[in-house]
Amino acid sequence: MKALFSISLAAILAIGVAHAGNFTQANTDKAREIISAAIDAHGGEALLEDLQTLRISHETTNYSVDQSRGTEPPWDESSARGVDAIDLDEQIFVSRSENAGGGFVGENGTIINADNSYQINYRAGTVAKIAEPDYATASGPFVRVTPALLLRTLNDRIANAHYLGDTTIDNREYDVIGFSMTVGPAISLYFDKKTRLLHRSERVFPGFGLVEYEFKDYETIAGTPFNRNFVLRLNGDVNLERAIVSVDVNTPLDDLLVVHEELEAIAELQPDPLSRQEIADGVWLIGGNNTYAMFVDMGDYVFAAGGTGGSKDRIKSLREVVGDKPVKYAMMSHHHFDHVLAVPDYESQGATLIAAREHEKIVRRAAEYGDALSIKAVNERMTLETDDRRVDILDIGPTAHTEHLLVAFLPDEGIMFEADHFSLPRVGPIPPAVPSTVTFAEALSRMDLKVTKIVSAHSPRVATMDDLQTALQAEVFQASR
Repeated sequence: MKALFSISLAAILAIGVAHAGNFTQANTDKAREIISAAIDAHGGEALLEDLQTLRISHETTNYSVDQSRGTEPPWDESSARGVDAIDLDEQIFVSRSENAGGGFVGENGTIINADNSYQINYRAGTVAKIAEPDYATASGPFVRVTPALLLRTLNDRIANAHYLGDTTIDNREYDVIGFSMTVGPAISLYFDKKTRLLHRSERVFPGFGLVEYEFKDYETIAGTPFNRNFVLRLNGDVNLERAIVSVDVNTPLDDLLVVHEELEAIAELQPDPLSRQEIADGVWLIGGNNTYAMFVDMGDYVFAAGGTGGSKDRIKSLREVVGDKPVKYAMMSHHHFDHVLAVPDYESQGATLIAAREHEKIVRRAAEYGDALSIKAVNERMTLETDDRRVDILDIGPTAHTEHLLVAFLPDEGIMFEADHFSLPRVGPIPPAVPSTVTFAEALSRMDLKVTKIVSAHSPRVATMDDLQTALQAEVFQASR
């Protein structure tokens, strides 16, 4: 759906007359007027303030925009169902979900409840206590897709709200309010001028683009309107369609806070700060916050594998051990948007980007100066070799996750870097394999690669082939819950 978007600056300027041209005061007054009307439309301030707990069950279809096996629409589809719940007074947040698609199968839970906070993997049958739970970050995604919670948050943070203007989209007129939540980019809220209900919101992520939220089919529950359908778009493409199955207001959440006794307790989940580990002489895995890259000292230059976000800090850490040695080549494992975020940082280093031939267009699109970007396109394989080291770059696709997947293999050391295909939790047992893991293992067997160590784009843990076999043989945990 293409939107006609034209926020009227004139509308803002016009309201300045009441304050003798004081633009800021007029803007603030207009914002408060719209927010007050919107709060009334969503049940009134008293009901919103009395909202203590909220539980929403949902079923979702995900269209994998820029995350599909191929590079062009139609995008792959996956499905999920789950429940999110929040206790605003006690700052408790719970999320449980089951999903399948994109080469993955998952059943997970998160409980944020002060000292009793846990991360649960139901397929693996494990539970890890969260050492430093972050209520605002964990609950933020739920708040952003729930109008009643957004209105309550907006009212609490009204001091930083601003009137952005008015606009017409699909023949519906809106007033637009912008404000900042405690976590993430600022958000713009679109209130229908007739009903004053929240129908749309937007955020812009630097380096990624526009995320749009659409709230549809309102139904009044316990005096407050709740949308029964929700759509999320990424840069104009539908990414997610969600049907709300049930909404429970101010009911106890005790059943969602129970950690089943059959789950295996594993080591406490600690924060994941930036770290650097040398996994072989001159080979480092550097990263944090569940995203990593491998760097290989080739003698006169450095080779990098992995394109997830945070590369600027990784390169800074790398400089501590290799000095000014240039990053000459950087391999992008595949085309998914979260795996090309590092392109501009490698570009600024003067590196040549290595990508599957079919992914060249997407890598150029991720660069600051795409037309001038130096790229080596891989068709099946290429080798980088110096007197000090050899790196084989292999396309082991197709897999259950992507048609083309580049891995970096150091044959002398037996080290392989991969992305998205072998789930390696930082602590605890290796979980049962998902379809992408199975196809990854099949590719290694088919190509007869003598791998001894596996490092991944989303874990600091170094695995072995025995670990891979453990995943392939592990049975899915069945709890009597």
